[in-house]
Amino acid sequence: MSAQDVPVDELKPRSYQLRLVDHITKQNGIIYLPTGSGKTYVAILALKRFSQHMDKTIEEGGKRALFMCNTVELARQQAEAVKRHTNLKVGFYVGEQGVDDWPRGKWETEIRDKQVMVGTAQVMLDLFTQRYMELSSVSIVIIDECHHGTGHHPFHEFMRLFLVVGTHMSLPRVVGLTGVLIKGNETKNVAKRLKDLETTYRGNIITVSDTHEQENVMLYSTKPREYMVQYPAQDQTYSLVAHLDKMILDFYLVLDQMDIGVQPKRRSKGLMAHKDPHKKSAIKTLFNDFKFQMEEYGVYAASIAIVSLSVDFEVKKRQAETISLKSMYRSAITLCDQIRHVLVKKLRDLVDDEDDKDEAVNTEEVIMNFSTPKVQRFLHYLKGTFAGKKPKDICCLVFVERRYTAKCIFGLLMHFIEATPELRNVLVPQFMVGRNSISHDFENILESKFQKSAIQQFRDGEANLMVCSSVLEEGIDVQACNYVLILDSLKTFNMYVQTKGRARSKDAVFIIFSSVSNAEEVSKQIAQYRQAHSDIADYLKSRVLDRALPLANEINEHFQDIIPPFINEHGAVLLASNALILLHRYCQSLPSDAFGFVVPWIDLLDQNERLQRFGKSAEFKQVVSIVLPLTSTLKDTIYSDPMVCTKSAKVSAAFKACKQLYLLGELSEKFLPITATERVAAIADVHFETWKKYGDDVTKSRQEKEIKLRTYKTGCPEEFLDAMPRVGEVCYAYEIILEPHFERNDYSEHFYDNLQTPRNYALLLRKKLPRLAEMPLFCNQGKLHVRVAAEPREVVLDSDIKLKQLQQFHVAIFRNILRIWQPFFVFDRLSRENSYLVVPLAVGEAQAGVIDWPLVTKFQTWQPVQKPSVQQRKEAPPPRPEDFEGTIVTQWYSNYEEKRMLVTKVHRNLTPFSFMEKNHQDKTYYDFTMSKYSNHIGDVVHRDQFLIEVRDLTEQLNFYVQQRGKSSAQSKARAKVVLIPELTYNFSFPGDFWLKVLFLPSILRRLNFLLHAEALRKRFNTYLGLQHLPINGVDYKPLPVEIDWSLKRNVDPFGNAVADEEFEEPRSVLEPMPTKVIETAMEKLEISDMENKWQDYMEPVDISRKLLSAYPVELSYYYQFCSGFVKRLDQMEYADKEFWTENQFKIPSGSIYDVRNTDMMRENLPALMPASGSKAQAPQEESYLSVLQRTVSNEHITAAEQSEFLAAITTSGSVDVFDMERLELLGDSFLKMSGSLYLAHKYPSWNEGTLTQVKSKLVSNRNLLYCLSETDIPTKISSSLFTPKYTWVPPGFSLPRNVLALWKENPDVAKLVGPHNLRDLALSEEESLITGTCSEATLNTFLDGCRRNRSSHHADTDFSAELNFCIGQANISDKVIADTLEALLGVVVKNYGLTHGFKMLEYFGICKSDINKPLAQLLDLELGGANMRTNGSTSDIDSFLINHANLEENLGYTFKDRGYLLQALTHPSYPTNRITGCYQQLEFIGDAILDFLISAYIFEHNTKMTPGELTDLRSALVNNTTLACICVRHKIHLFILAENALLSESIASFVQFQETQHHRVTNQVRILLEETEPTALDIDDGEPDEATESEENIGVPTKGDYNMSQNVDVPKALGDVLEALIAAVYLDCRNLHRTWQFIYNLFKPELKEFARNVPINPIRQLNEHKRASPIFSAPIIDQGKVMVRCQFTCMEKTIMVYGFGNNKNQAKLAAAKHALQKLAKCDA
Repeated sequence: MSAQDVPVDELKPRSYQLRLVDHITKQNGIIYLPTGSGKTYVAILALKRFSQHMDKTIEEGGKRALFMCNTVELARQQAEAVKRHTNLKVGFYVGEQGVDDWPRGKWETEIRDKQVMVGTAQVMLDLFTQRYMELSSVSIVIIDECHHGTGHHPFHEFMRLFLVVGTHMSLPRVVGLTGVLIKGNETKNVAKRLKDLETTYRGNIITVSDTHEQENVMLYSTKPREYMVQYPAQDQTYSLVAHLDKMILDFYLVLDQMDIGVQPKRRSKGLMAHKDPHKKSAIKTLFNDFKFQMEEYGVYAASIAIVSLSVDFEVKKRQAETISLKSMYRSAITLCDQIRHVLVKKLRDLVDDEDDKDEAVNTEEVIMNFSTPKVQRFLHYLKGTFAGKKPKDICCLVFVERRYTAKCIFGLLMHFIEATPELRNVLVPQFMVGRNSISHDFENILESKFQKSAIQQFRDGEANLMVCSSVLEEGIDVQACNYVLILDSLKTFNMYVQTKGRARSKDAVFIIFSSVSNAEEVSKQIAQYRQAHSDIADYLKSRVLDRALPLANEINEHFQDIIPPFINEHGAVLLASNALILLHRYCQSLPSDAFGFVVPWIDLLDQNERLQRFGKSAEFKQVVSIVLPLTSTLKDTIYSDPMVCTKSAKVSAAFKACKQLYLLGELSEKFLPITATERVAAIADVHFETWKKYGDDVTKSRQEKEIKLRTYKTGCPEEFLDAMPRVGEVCYAYEIILEPHFERNDYSEHFYDNLQTPRNYALLLRKKLPRLAEMPLFCNQGKLHVRVAAEPREVVLDSDIKLKQLQQFHVAIFRNILRIWQPFFVFDRLSRENSYLVVPLAVGEAQAGVIDWPLVTKFQTWQPVQKPSVQQRKEAPPPRPEDFEGTIVTQWYSNYEEKRMLVTKVHRNLTPFSFMEKNHQDKTYYDFTMSKYSNHIGDVVHRDQFLIEVRDLTEQLNFYVQQRGKSSAQSKARAKVVLIPELTYNFSFPGDFWLKVLFLPSILRRLNFLLHAEALRKRFNTYLGLQHLPINGVDYKPLPVEIDWSLKRNVDPFGNAVADEEFEEPRSVLEPMPTKVIETAMEKLEISDMENKWQDYMEPVDISRKLLSAYPVELSYYYQFCSGFVKRLDQMEYADKEFWTENQFKIPSGSIYDVRNTDMMRENLPALMPASGSKAQAPQEESYLSVLQRTVSNEHITAAEQSEFLAAITTSGSVDVFDMERLELLGDSFLKMSGSLYLAHKYPSWNEGTLTQVKSKLVSNRNLLYCLSETDIPTKISSSLFTPKYTWVPPGFSLPRNVLALWKENPDVAKLVGPHNLRDLALSEEESLITGTCSEATLNTFLDGCRRNRSSHHADTDFSAELNFCIGQANISDKVIADTLEALLGVVVKNYGLTHGFKMLEYFGICKSDINKPLAQLLDLELGGANMRTNGSTSDIDSFLINHANLEENLGYTFKDRGYLLQALTHPSYPTNRITGCYQQLEFIGDAILDFLISAYIFEHNTKMTPGELTDLRSALVNNTTLACICVRHKIHLFILAENALLSESIASFVQFQETQHHRVTNQVRILLEETEPTALDIDDGEPDEATESEENIGVPTKGDYNMSQNVDVPKALGDVLEALIAAVYLDCRNLHRTWQFIYNLFKPELKEFARNVPINPIRQLNEHKRASPIFSAPIIDQGKVMVRCQFTCMEKTIMVYGFGNNKNQAKLAAAKHALQKLAKCDA
């Protein structure tokens, strides 16, 4: 790639602020930056650079910094800024605090305790002249507004002190800051003045040409078109004006005579100024101001000004403390009213009608007539220029001189625009004035809030004409304007430069209004100003710190001859001319956040450094050094060879750096930066070798949309394999015992009693079973427990006949009693899988024979239900009561023959002619039956027979899930039915046995998976070497299967479990009204909208903006609001003192989510009764984590239960009372942690970006899928709903053997088989029960039917899902397989701790252990590698960690090795810390540790939550926003070492916002936009992102200007640092317990609060919003960024917002947050 192809933006210079700081790190300088371009930020960076020795005392050689300001208000501002942005201790000193009278001791404490001393110039000067402090103990002096330092100004005097210092003493660095180079109008010999300034401050002026957003106004003056508009001088004065002047003068005389007593002196907040003690002169000032308005702007303007005056007096009157003061103001108000009256009367002269309201004077004509020529010209100009323009094309500033003028002109414009149709919808005015006092009373706070919203409106284009008093020159940045009108004359040069500098857009116009008589003078002055401007620009030309980078075209000049190319062993060539660009591309491939790329730091050596390094030869040559960003593995500084020019030197250094990078393996053999994909490919054979086997490639991302299903064989437990009893061999009969666990009542007694009978069935098989856990089942009556007897009875069958009889009875159970026989089933005597029998056990005396042979032989054949005719019944003997006791019957009439009923009582005392009970008391049983069924039954023959009472037996066959509420099945079961025996068919089968058989399918299927679980338990224990522990050994007794009560399960009307459908919230019927337009919400929500101490609705009306319409009520409210808080003011004064005495590290104490503290209440309760037999447990501390306890040693571990393994292989899709999801949460976080530790361990030199990508592969579902597929575990998973009638094959049954063989021998035909073909198999008894195969003819017919499917409507249908169960296969989705692996890890970690968990990773093949490094020791990881640490000395480390003790106190942890702390706080943008790397590597580890420990904690402590809630809770706790809140709450942000202006701003605004939220994670905080995570290669846990490059992109904001850093409310760096600190603590103490304590203390408020109410994920929150009805678009992909649109309704408008992210889910989340922010504004 040659240099020509490089887009210019690839070479990014470091931001100008950093270049300035680099300069002053080496020498003194006066930094000249225009207003609003971040001088303060430069100062703060400089303070941090010079803070090395600030935390020592002066005696120990410590240093202090001074920050001198010209005014109290600036000093306060700067002090607050230093306090907000740094972790240095700030002292604030101004004369008004009485510092002049401080005794020496007081100063000594201040100097000892504070590190940066901010104050006004005189105070600082006195500090040195009175020798409280020496210059040698100051490391840096920053002088703000240093242009004042001429003559005898304290700045100048302070610099004189430098002359009297001894020669050997070290002097502080001096940094001047200024936005102005000239005071007032001293525009003559500019160059000399600037030279003097440089001499004074012992350094050159330096500036830059590219501050952000605005050009340097002194260097490049904007080039607006300048015009002068002249207006005639005003010659005559109105008699009216003279009249009013006289009224005012008369009032002054009266005023002087008034006695208002001596006014007490009151200090304002912060003890700044005295509050106007001269009440009288204050009143005069206001009236003089009014006179000025009247003379300058005319009568109409005066009529507005006077209202403003009376409002002021009203407020003052209400604040007055004595009656005499009140009356003084009252008289002033009276005068105002008189004046207003006179003025309005004058204005009404022009209005025809006497009865019109006062408003009638607001016409264009009246306004023009009663304004001075100046105002007339101004209004004409506006009308002429703006009439008919589009409001958004106008951005106009009008400068006036005084505050009151601004209000007054604003009022006048409001009326004029209203009265002028051409302007009515064009101009929207606003005004802005400076603060009139620096006191912090409420009025001022309010005023500045109104100001802010005015500026905001102007910026957002809601207002397009801003009237401002000259204050706007300083400090307030308004965007480029295209009209700047100067209404009052320009008084100073700076005002000219500043105002003109505002005219920044392309065709801007700059207009000066001047009276004709004055015009010449003004022109002359402007010419002088222009001259001065160009002089300054010339002077500064040599003072510009230029970009450290040469331009691309300079590099192209050939370097081949100077620097020979480098050729590697593969023959690739590295040319010198490409080196710089390559270096930049390399840096851009390093991980970084949204706040800018990392770039190489390039520096020119000065002569001394050159001589030191290269000796004499380099004296007249150039040498350049290059330092790569912290994230790079190349840590050394690279020096160029001494070269003739800078350009060559840069290239030489870059060339050397590239060679080094190549040797370090950071550049590929083609000399390109190695990508993460290449890294992954390089290790694919080590970590991902199984992928190839499954035809997958780890570097490719997956594109298919559908859920991947794969087919697995269904495994048969070892114990059931080939276990069919044989004649003459010992067989084992395992009794199955059912115990009811519900109460016995009327309704449940029949079930209860029959379950309790001794008659049971058993499993008969040739193998022994292990001990199995007792399991719960649920019937309509309630819960019952089922257990398999631990000890079997032995049986030897002595004849083939007996075996055949048992098999026949076994078939009858499933075919005749349970009726789950399919027409295509055969009983296969030779089958291997699930081959065992169910047999009835003998009771009573016959027990010796074990099996109940009489029952077996009696039911060898089953008769179909007979429907006897009346004749047949007459011939038959009458029914006998004893035949009916406890048997099963059915009604043969009225189509009920499918029903089965249990006879619960034989009523011998009743006959068919007894009267009925309850509802039909007037009928006999005979009458009732005949009336309904006579046509079925003809007649009842035996008139005097007994009656039987029966209960319906349930048709339910899946008894896994408890029913909620009362279902129809239950009410049916409640009904007692009385029948006439003659009309029933009696199966003569024992009812208790029949009843117990109903539970058989549920029991057998459970046993199947319990045996799988037991096999896994044994296998894992053996692998881990835990099989001999007493808890796991031969005496292991499994605990009963546990029910997870948090799972919500649904059942059908019969009580069978059914699959959960997504539950839809009912939506409101009223949809919002449709609207035509879709608003696109693009503007960024200001985080500062929520900064004030009061709710918006409490705020009074903005009186000065609604002067003429303010009502008295509003006035008095405004007054109460402002003064009302008089008592608060005192508190505020107190709070202000407090603010300066405390340092900024204080953490909010107590519970920040003000809940009553529940711990307090718990303590006094008596301990609960200890569990039977066991010792009472010591109460555990609330942060207890048993997982960590188990990791310590084997003494603490608990047995991993059979039932836990069962849960781990059960999916939620199988709808049982337990599943894998909860365990999977624990396993998932464990896996992520181990993956991170493992990779950090194995590849210490990789950067965090690569590690993250490889980790995401390692723990991806695909990798887990392939790892688990290497074992037989997928065949043991229970993944489908149990429906015994349709998808279950009972033991010993199968398809005919020759049909089943098709799947092996003829798979092509097997693919065609459909369920209908199987149902058409007409099998004879012989085929189905004896041979187990079907005849040749049947088979051929069957095959023909299958082949016909090709041409029928069944063509190409995939029947596998319906047929899998009968061929022993299951379709399971990939995700389920991965989840199972995680759940199994969860079981091991939960019971055996982490160390054993690590070993299991090797079992599954996820991680491989290295030689001498068993995986079990992952926790002792050694972090080597260039990125982690080099061993700096403690003093080196501490020189970066100023005030670390305060941070450690806030964290509640003291580091043994502060190198870890330093690394955790170093942001990649921080160049000077070369001792450790930056925090990214630590963050990688910390993130994983945090995620695991939090997951383990909520897993152990919130058992009542559903797995879904647990996941929500976890993501609420560990997401970036929560981490950022916790970081800021503990003041960690003050210690972050970063040099990035955007990042600092972003952090500061987030901090400010958090203060309004009292450092809680509130709903407002949760919807702030987060910075997206760097993309991983392929995040395949979500669905893959499909690129829909759609045409709908119209109207989409361009990515560049919309998303990156300015769309971030929550900088990711805050969360990253917190995670890095967690890793630092862990590495420092090597103790997870201690680390967890550390985390718990930081997170405690959230752990408690979120567990009480789990925060909902924003997408769900938006979907559940009452009126929003959001619709998300499909994702659109552009250059690797994904965008999702979201359209929703708000205030009956349809609004569209956008979200961006690195994958679909992130983008959707961002869009949802954006929408919620909008809604939050509306809902407020």
